[in-house]
Amino acid sequence: MNFSPLNPISIRISGEAGQGNILMGIILSKALIEEGYWVVQTQHYGAQVRGGLSYCDVLFNNEPIDYPESKNFNILYLMHNLGIPHISTLKRNGILFYDGKFVDNIPSYIERITKKIIRVPASEVAAEELLNMNVANMVGLGVLCAVTQIVPLETLLKIVKENVSKNYVEIDEKAVKKGYTLIEKKYLLKLNERTQKLGKGYE
Repeated sequence: MNFSPLNPISIRISGEAGQGNILMGIILSKALIEEGYWVVQTQHYGAQVRGGLSYCDVLFNNEPIDYPESKNFNILYLMHNLGIPHISTLKRNGILFYDGKFVDNIPSYIERITKKIIRVPASEVAAEELLNMNVANMVGLGVLCAVTQIVPLETLLKIVKENVSKNYVEIDEKAVKKGYTLIEKKYLLKLNERTQKLGKGYE
């Protein structure tokens, strides 16, 4: 049987509970749906309201997704040192984003996995320029989408406006726009890659 399932693009946004990484993933997912992709979004919360590891996974592709879970990721965004263990899940030649304020012990072995490593000054920009640390997640979302070009700025702003409280729309829009201008580097992703090796019994 010749069966080669499509591999969706997989993204994990990892951080400390309370940093807004779940909201970041939800808005990204809705923006991808707006762009016409098939999307799966899941999330994991720690036991605490604030503190402890939490993460959000987003899978997307041009065609239906066969399985709603990924063990390895094309993109990993670390918002806190708590997420460092997730580096082992990054695919070879994947993209690693990390918040430079809260992630300071990236292991040296990461360079054997990928050279696509981007320090994101999201928290510094949120605190010093936007005067609100709570929007570091939206700055980071702008950076992620600008570097990978998976969602245009206009779509992100539309989804932000539809999904955050009216009291925060203006500051969140500013944060996304700022993030979109922070990093000039571009790492484009390949959609519709197929699995070449299947597990035993599925050949």
